[in-house]
Amino acid sequence: MTNQQDNTMSTSHKSLGSKNQSKIDPTRHHIHLNPYERKKVIKGNAFTARSSMLDLETLEREQNPFRGFLTLFWMGMAVYVMYTMYTNWRREGIPLRLNFLNHISLDGWGLAVSDAVLVLSCGMSVVITKLFMAGWIPKSGILIVQNIWQASWFATCVYWVFHRDWPWVQSGFFVMHSISMLMKQHSYIATNREFLLKQELLASLEKKFKELSGAHKKRDDTTTDASLFNTEDESGEDDATVHEPTPEESELRKLDEEIDALNSELHRSTISFPNNVTVVNFIDYMLVPTLVYDLEYPRTKTFRPLYLVSKIFSTLGTFSLLYLTVGHYILPVLDEMKSMNYVDTLVQLLIPFMMCYLLVFYIIFECICNGFAEITRFADREFYDDWWNSTSFDEFARKWNKPVHEFLLRHVYLESLHSLRMSKTNATLVTFFLSSLMHEVVMAVVGKRVRLYLFGMQMFQLPLIYMARIPAVRKQKLVGNIIFWFGMFLGPPLLAVAYCREHYA
Repeated sequence: MTNQQDNTMSTSHKSLGSKNQSKIDPTRHHIHLNPYERKKVIKGNAFTARSSMLDLETLEREQNPFRGFLTLFWMGMAVYVMYTMYTNWRREGIPLRLNFLNHISLDGWGLAVSDAVLVLSCGMSVVITKLFMAGWIPKSGILIVQNIWQASWFATCVYWVFHRDWPWVQSGFFVMHSISMLMKQHSYIATNREFLLKQELLASLEKKFKELSGAHKKRDDTTTDASLFNTEDESGEDDATVHEPTPEESELRKLDEEIDALNSELHRSTISFPNNVTVVNFIDYMLVPTLVYDLEYPRTKTFRPLYLVSKIFSTLGTFSLLYLTVGHYILPVLDEMKSMNYVDTLVQLLIPFMMCYLLVFYIIFECICNGFAEITRFADREFYDDWWNSTSFDEFARKWNKPVHEFLLRHVYLESLHSLRMSKTNATLVTFFLSSLMHEVVMAVVGKRVRLYLFGMQMFQLPLIYMARIPAVRKQKLVGNIIFWFGMFLGPPLLAVAYCREHYA
């Protein structure tokens, strides 16, 4: 059905649903359908223009009273760099150790080419989408083809890491980028498949609406002709009496609401389905820093080159701090692990690992994501929330990595509820299990062995989450935040000692 036909059909029933138009929000992915079709609909998250919390421009614009603490943090980092370089120069005669640089630069060109091929191969998602839209893949086989492609694609990526025998830095980067691209591909194919089902549903509802409205109009005309012969007002009621809608009118109004909601889903201000299934649109989606596909995203009015340059320099500066911390405070401890006891190793890694965690978070969500958002003029830049105020680990999971959280919410949790008919509890368990499993896959590829330490620790969070929901515990916000930070300080070095002891000892 062409866009012109869709617009003509939507205007034909606009008069009936004009009173309900204000209830429909085209920015939300929720539509009201009859119970028999509701199972086909998957809610998603609305994208809206939002700023990044720790962005300097945001802090200045909002006159945040804590913006001075961010200045203090970076001044502390500058002192930290100077202290580390000075002490290393006094001990070894050079300001920086270069062994970690040699480590991360191994097979750099091979990694770059492999990553480029990885990204280009994602274009197969467009081919699959084109095939099932053209009818070459039956609707019953779309999920099968999608899962076969995604499983074989990801297995090839994992195999390639082992084949190249990269060190842990290169292996970790490649496998994590593979998982990100896997989620992007899944969302692209699944969302367009959902749009295809909605388009067919829209066509059937419009046909039903046309038939019912035609029959209703004919009945009204017959009633009007008959009333012309009745000159006496038998009821004695005033002409202004409120007319109660008939069952046919009520059904037409419901159909009108459903058609308007579906139209708002499939036709946005700048693009409509199926005109979105193009290579250009897919490239734009690949560059936009989100893992959830949608027809349209909020955009900023202009591209700011200076802002992008500032994020590039922030990335380089933060990576320098990360290099300094790993090379001077983590690798020496790991190299000496065989001559140290467990407690000494753990104590010496507590602060360095917390530093690395914060720096990696800042590089990914504040620098890289905001950089790509500026390139694509993507306006929804809430890539994280105030996770540092978390009082439970489920709150932390929702706040610290919002792109992954939104993907899991839409394509795992809600899919489990609607498609698999799971309860909310079971859908939560499935979502948590899948998230934990993918984290463990990263550790297995990086460490070249399966140990399930990270998987076990993440699954152990489940009873802690349920404990945190007890009313007496939930009231103790400060205690919850202390327990959260205690786990954050202790967890990463515990995992490091557990995974690295076999490798370095």
